[in-house]
Amino acid sequence: MKTYGQFVGLWNISIRYLPLGQPERTAIGEWEFSYALEGRAVIDVWQVPPRTEVLAGAATAECGLCVRIYDPVEDVWRFTFHGPLNRRQINMIAKPIDNEIVQEYADEHGELRWIFYDIQPDSFSWRAERRPRGADAWRIEQFIFAKRAR
Repeated sequence: MKTYGQFVGLWNISIRYLPLGQPERTAIGEWEFSYALEGRAVIDVWQVPPRTEVLAGAATAECGLCVRIYDPVEDVWRFTFHGPLNRRQINMIAKPIDNEIVQEYADEHGELRWIFYDIQPDSFSWRAERRPRGADAWRIEQFIFAKRAR
């Protein structure tokens, strides 16, 4: 449970979007991790902008829920991301590799990786990379920098 358990708590996040053929943009939000299923899973919820802004009248731009469950037979994490605003659901496999947590998904369009890196007790970074089917190179689509909320 240490793989994702180290993130349990509330994090303030800053996001940098790098959409192909569109201007770069930034946003702020929050990301909260918790244990679930009597400690057998780690769930997380992220929201842009932060809940305090939404409660003050701001519109939710993005929100998502991940359910992460460790598979001891395969020695991997299986998780599902739900993004209700974009009507998106992704099932991924994840595992620690060196000092990163690499989460992977593939479909008929190509491959997607979400990677936690530079993990410290009070901060971490995250990036989303995509490689279209038939392409050699990965392209970074998004960065997140997280700082533990006090």
